[in-house]
Amino acid sequence: MAFQESQSIAKLNGVSISKAEFLYAFNKNHKANTPVVYDSLEKYLNQYIDFKLKVLAAKKAGIGNSETFQNEYNGYVSQIQKPYLQNPVSEESLILEVYDRLKYEVNASHILVRIANESNPMDTLAAYQKTDSLRRLALNGADFALLAINNSQDGSAKNGGSLGWFTAMSMVYPFENGAYETPVGGISKIIRSQFGYHIIKVNDKRLAKGRVKTSHIFLTKNGRSRESGNQLIKTIYDSIQNGGDWKALCKQYTDDSQTRLNGGSLPYVGTGELPDEFLKVAYSIETPGDIAPPLEASYGWHIIRLDAIEKMPSLEEMRTKISENIRRSGRNQLSPEVLVNKLKNENGFEQDLPKLQNTIAQIAAVGLPNLDLASLNNQTVFKIGAKEIPYSEFFRSLGNANQITVTSLWNRYKLFEREQIILYEDSLAPEKYSEYGFLLNEYKEGLMLFEIMEKEVWNKAAEDSIGLNSYFNSNKKNYVAPERASVWVIESANSESLEKVVDTFKWDQSTSFENALKAQLEPEVFSALKIAKRTYQREDLPNFAQNWKEQVLFSQLSEKRVYAIEEIIPKGLYRLEEIKGLVMADYQDWLEKEWVKSLRKANRIEIDTKLLKQIASDEKR
Repeated sequence: MAFQESQSIAKLNGVSISKAEFLYAFNKNHKANTPVVYDSLEKYLNQYIDFKLKVLAAKKAGIGNSETFQNEYNGYVSQIQKPYLQNPVSEESLILEVYDRLKYEVNASHILVRIANESNPMDTLAAYQKTDSLRRLALNGADFALLAINNSQDGSAKNGGSLGWFTAMSMVYPFENGAYETPVGGISKIIRSQFGYHIIKVNDKRLAKGRVKTSHIFLTKNGRSRESGNQLIKTIYDSIQNGGDWKALCKQYTDDSQTRLNGGSLPYVGTGELPDEFLKVAYSIETPGDIAPPLEASYGWHIIRLDAIEKMPSLEEMRTKISENIRRSGRNQLSPEVLVNKLKNENGFEQDLPKLQNTIAQIAAVGLPNLDLASLNNQTVFKIGAKEIPYSEFFRSLGNANQITVTSLWNRYKLFEREQIILYEDSLAPEKYSEYGFLLNEYKEGLMLFEIMEKEVWNKAAEDSIGLNSYFNSNKKNYVAPERASVWVIESANSESLEKVVDTFKWDQSTSFENALKAQLEPEVFSALKIAKRTYQREDLPNFAQNWKEQVLFSQLSEKRVYAIEEIIPKGLYRLEEIKGLVMADYQDWLEKEWVKSLRKANRIEIDTKLLKQIASDEKR
């Protein structure tokens, strides 16, 4: 058997289990750095073969063909992050990059020329050319702030494009790259983000200031003249300097309603989390407890007290937070534009662009319903890999497009093109990205396993009472029991109801415990009780030892419970009704083992022990 040529670790009825698939499953189910020896590989391979035999039985039973199954599977697939979206840079490299950048802060200004992600090529080119011309002006010495005021399409334009100080994880990733990679005083290359094209001027860089905890007393400028504000804030500051109580003064004067009652206390903050003018003063205070002179900000006055300084945490302390930000922000994913270009290059993209441009111009001129489509329908709008996409599919995506502009048509074409390119990559993904393929297969086979186990084991055990009794009778020796008691447990939130149970109840052999209790109590008392039958051993409760006899009733009012011992069962063997859940689980295990034996007997199994030994040998090196 030519196992080595195909690197098959085993075969079931001639169908291969590849070495790669087996090692994917083995590594996923074993802790990292676990020694890999032949015995553990052999044991796991036999378990894996049992799993694959069950999946084979599921396939033969038609499991996996139903619409319900396919919908559940497709729903799962839609939620898995596609491997082709991943930035080829490893997550560890991104974590280290973020942590290193967090040690520094950047002060920058920018100019933004907005452009929609789906803009047509002409609009994109026009926006790029405008950005490029502004960049050239900035490089040649033009006042960057004036360029921003007159041209930037961002809210920061009114401030000359100034963004103040910021650090890593506070801007979109392409912008952050531009800011950190550009030297102080420099103008960045043109940056493309989801907002459009940016050029960045880096004004300054500094070591990170860390995070500070402060308290403040704040006076707003709303409804207050500058003169009266300056006078009042000075009066408050002088009172503090002369020993006045900070909390009392804060409660009396501050306009910050959210911190008035807690002494003006603010949470830990770092660069970019509060206005720069506030943080500049906070960072200037060197000793916790010290108070800076009043600050007149653009929106009001502050007296700021430094309460604590938090140094930058270690990499390990920040790893989880950074990792979550990387995934949430898409830092580890390719942008749509980069992704499409990447897939075009990888899979081979061919297109007659002049014909497409002419077709779009015609649709815009006369409308799709008035266009002669017969000659175009079967022609190829583009080819990706081995798949040719006909114009008819593009036309279908447009619907009844009439009176639509060239720009809108290009937007819709680009969306159509992207969807088709990604659909093609989806069809290749399980083979192209092996771990992704293994993950999809693992989930699909897991769904199939669940259904076949339900059919062959779990439901059989639950429905086969004769088989369960037979199994129990054949294995009674495995269910040895100590002396125990069959106990009724009565619970109530009302202690008076429990006291009535203790005072009133008399054992009645002619009826059940519950019926006797119901007959002896008032309806409203009985309805407030919660009653359950359980099995206890003598040592389970302190009071059991002194009350260990049949037909004894005693209270445990601290637990709001009453216990009624109905029967003392001598040690020996458990009755089935006492441990039905445990016996059911054992019966299911037995049914599964017998089923697997029959599957192994009915199918041809081949194992390449030579390759298995080679894997173990390779792992030792």
